[in-house]
Amino acid sequence: NSGVLSSKQWYQRRVRGTSVASKQDGYEDFLAEIIADACVSIMPTKRTFNVDHVRTCKILGAGVLSTTSLQGMVFRRTVESDITSVRDTKIAVFSCPFDIGTTETKGTVLINNADELKNFSMDEEKLIENQVKALADAGITCVVSGGKVGDMMMHFANKFNIMVVRLMSKWDLRRLCRSISATALPNLT
Repeated sequence: NSGVLSSKQWYQRRVRGTSVASKQDGYEDFLAEIIADACVSIMPTKRTFNVDHVRTCKILGAGVLSTTSLQGMVFRRTVESDITSVRDTKIAVFSCPFDIGTTETKGTVLINNADELKNFSMDEEKLIENQVKALADAGITCVVSGGKVGDMMMHFANKFNIMVVRLMSKWDLRRLCRSISATALPNLT
């Protein structure tokens, strides 16, 4: 011990004396250790420290002493689909709604009888099924959407065992893309 502090000890001293002590009086030692662990775990070797790489998420019903540090990302939303957990997944990220696309212009369809109505809805259903099946055939087991999720798309995602997550924050979507090295696709085609 030559008076040189480790990275973790340095962070603990800095955190303890700054904002934590003023906001969480009495918990500063406990929280300083967790914050220091989180900062040291993401500290890059050749780049500058990015504060956006350490995020907090309050779990409803939990207290300060339940605080823990996790590697990865946490979102306070539940998944949209029946599939709630996947491992070693291939993820498709869309910045658009996970729903059937709409045309740029309005169109009018003249339907004269029940068979035409049935065929029209069957064609739309087949199109959606083919889109989701194409994702499943590509090995996708998780879809992240930046917008709403359509009922038909959800039905076929469940049919093909694809987990669907909806992130309404564009910042969360960007953080996720950065952490998994993905590019958010602007449309489903």
